[in-house]
Amino acid sequence: MGLPLTPGLIAGAYEFLKLTPPFRGWRLPPASEVQFVVSRHRSHVAYHRGLRRKIRSHEIGISEVCVGHTDTLLRAMAHEMIHQYQQRARTETPHTEHNAEFLKLARRVCRYHGWDEKEFL
Repeated sequence: MGLPLTPGLIAGAYEFLKLTPPFRGWRLPPASEVQFVVSRHRSHVAYHRGLRRKIRSHEIGISEVCVGHTDTLLRAMAHEMIHQYQQRARTETPHTEHNAEFLKLARRVCRYHGWDEKEFL
């Protein structure tokens, strides 16, 4: 049996990571301003979507098909939090999933949390 994902559990992972470097310096919105979704995607472990004209301005979805362990949840969340940071800072590169800044931030995140950078992307 795997980790049973709920929006509350996903929000808890988000809030935990917000307390750790480098996320704690990024001024990400509180969980109350993010919509957390349990998805059923088979090919996407997780996603981040910026929402316009909504009280909750961001949506982060985690796939219950792909994520069944705490470490996998935290890695997926960290990855999407980098996307969230870049969208808020407007440093995304159009038509590019992971630009040079994303790769640099991912290295910092992986170094701090002890994750394999090659698997993180």
